[in-house]
Amino acid sequence: MKRLLLAAIAVSLLGACHFHSRSWLAQHANDKAPAKVVSDTQPVVKQQGDSASAPAPKLRLWSRATATTPMSRSSFFTSDGRTIGRFLMANDVDVSFARVAVMTSTSEDVKAFARRMLTDHAQVIMSMRTLSTEQDIVPADDDAGRDLRDLSTLQRDSLRALSGRAFDNAYVGMELDRHRAILSMIDDVLLPRARNSELREALTSARPIIAAHIAHAEELLATLSKR
Repeated sequence: MKRLLLAAIAVSLLGACHFHSRSWLAQHANDKAPAKVVSDTQPVVKQQGDSASAPAPKLRLWSRATATTPMSRSSFFTSDGRTIGRFLMANDVDVSFARVAVMTSTSEDVKAFARRMLTDHAQVIMSMRTLSTEQDIVPADDDAGRDLRDLSTLQRDSLRALSGRAFDNAYVGMELDRHRAILSMIDDVLLPRARNSELREALTSARPIIAAHIAHAEELLATLSKR
C-alpha cells in the first residue's frame, strides 16, 4: 500500500514538471528566434540567369536630359571669348610663319608675300584685340586652338629644315592651305556662333583679306612651279 502511494505521488510530480516545462517553453519560445525583418523601401532586384551579382550602375554626373538649366548648342560648344581666342590664334600662326619666311626665303616674290602676311595679319590682330577690350570679351583658349598651335609648331619646325626652292614651295603651299582653312572656319564655325554684333562685323570684314591672301598664294604657287 505504501509503495502504491509513493508511485502515485511520483507520477503526479512528473506530470506537473512536464506541464510547467511546456508552459515555460511556450512563454520563451521567441527569446532566441530572429526578429522579424521589416522590408525597406528599395525595390527587389531580380537576377536573370545565374546568381552572380549584376554590375553596379555607372555614376552619371551630368546629362542633357537631367540638367536643370537648359544649354543651347552654341553656348555649349563655344562662346564669343573662344571665338576671338581661336581667330587670334590662327592669325598669330600666320605672323610667326611669315617671320620665318622673311628670314629664310631667297625669293623676292616669296619675301614680298610674307611681308604682306605680316602687315595684314598684324592689323587684323590689333583690330580684334581692340574689339575684345571695348566689348569686354576676354579671349579664351580651347582644344581647337591648342591643336592648331601644336600643329603649327610641327610645321614650322619642318620648314626650318628646308631651304631654297623647297622652302618657298612648302611655305606658300602651307599658307594656301591655312588660309583656306581660316576662311572655312569663319564661315562654318565662327560667324554662325558669334553672338556679339561687333564681333560678327569684324569677322565679316576679315573675310576679304583672307580671300585676297588665298588668291595671292595660288598665283605665287603657280609661278614657283614654273621655275
